[in-house]
Amino acid sequence: MAKMKNKLPVAKSTSIGVEAGPRPYKPSKEDQNRERRYRAEDALRDIERAKKHEGDKQLMSDVKALAKEKIQDLTKVAGKK
Repeated sequence: MAKMKNKLPVAKSTSIGVEAGPRPYKPSKEDQNRERRYRAEDALRDIERAKKHEGDKQLMSDVKALAKEKIQDLTKVAGKK
């Protein structure tokens, strides 16, 4: 009985080689549209949350106090003029 070779086929490389370097990613029109929709949906969620927070007077009071603290901290870092 003859011995059979047990080798898998090898696919030929379709790469362009090291000397040419990597190709930059260029998103398709569909990718761009999907990204724009995702960003619009995310912005809408942000706006909805902001409107909800604006209605909470206690929370807004706390936010203003925190903002004043942050301004003071940033003024220390930047130096007074």
